[in-house]
Amino acid sequence: MSAVTVREFPRARRGTLTFLGGARETCHVYLWADVDASRMVTARTASGGKLSFVSMLAKEAADVVADFPDARAMLQGGALRPRLAVPDAVDVKVLFDKTVDGQRCVVSGTVPDAANLSVIEVQDHVTTYKDAPVDATGPYRQLLKMQRLPLPVARLVYRAALRDPARRAALQGTFSVTSVGQEQVRAIFPMISGTLGFGIGRIADTPVADSGGVRVAPVFTLSLAFDHRVIDGAVASEVLGRVKSRLEALDVA
Repeated sequence: MSAVTVREFPRARRGTLTFLGGARETCHVYLWADVDASRMVTARTASGGKLSFVSMLAKEAADVVADFPDARAMLQGGALRPRLAVPDAVDVKVLFDKTVDGQRCVVSGTVPDAANLSVIEVQDHVTTYKDAPVDATGPYRQLLKMQRLPLPVARLVYRAALRDPARRAALQGTFSVTSVGQEQVRAIFPMISGTLGFGIGRIADTPVADSGGVRVAPVFTLSLAFDHRVIDGAVASEVLGRVKSRLEALDVA
């Protein structure tokens, strides 16, 4: 038999471990649609590379979700007394790949009230989190404190914070956005602790039927995870369809 090495669970991954404990309580259902990203690519080029596909999705999805109070709702309470808390603003949680103490892990930042921001302002928030190190002074300082707590204490603190709907929206967002577009992966189906979570796959040149002909266009798979306890598939499908349409008709002026 081969030898087995047992080591301490990495502190850098404690945040993910704590988050997934809550995420497993949701009832995930997944939808996905292919998106013609031609206008997104044009917008990115026109911005000199400043605009990211993540920020474009975050903005367009925020504008759509703002029109769906049910999709903004957050389930509160237990099975005996379930309630729905509906925030007025649409906060977007964006996930980032970071290396902390030599360990790759996922961290997140929140873009507040994204529906009332321009896409450039959304990008500024995303860039701040993307470029920031995970240290005791930057935007991830609270995360670093959580990682240093014993796991049972971290779970208690996390659950306590999520009891307050306003605090929960600030931490977890009205919906989340995650991307694997930097890898040769066509789709991601995210775990969520809230009601909605979008995933962006890699953009790839793909044959697309158009006006009776075929053209090659940059296409990616846009996925949507939703908590079926809060909304039905018809509402989630409409949200996903509207986001797809807005991205494909993006104003690049």
